[in-house]
Amino acid sequence: MFGTDLGAVDCDPTLEYRLMAEAGLSFDAILASLTSLPAKRFGCADRLGQIAPGFQADVAILDADPADRIEHLAAVTATMRAGAWVYGSERLSTFA
Repeated sequence: MFGTDLGAVDCDPTLEYRLMAEAGLSFDAILASLTSLPAKRFGCADRLGQIAPGFQADVAILDADPADRIEHLAAVTATMRAGAWVYGSERLSTFA
């Protein structure tokens, strides 16, 4: 499950994604650590943790494919939160 002990509330999680990849975790495993695994751990996998009919979800539109380079997870062009589009320089770390 994703988490950080970098010691800063407003830290950039890109470092941890990169370290997870360097440690040998696959892109799918890193993505699960951000989505489905926390939902399972906190008992809300019936409504969170994946994009599926009936599930609640915030959506991030990325500039590049994070499967090609994990740091692309932080390259957010726009997000949809609670059904409203948010454009600009928001980063994935603001979802936490």
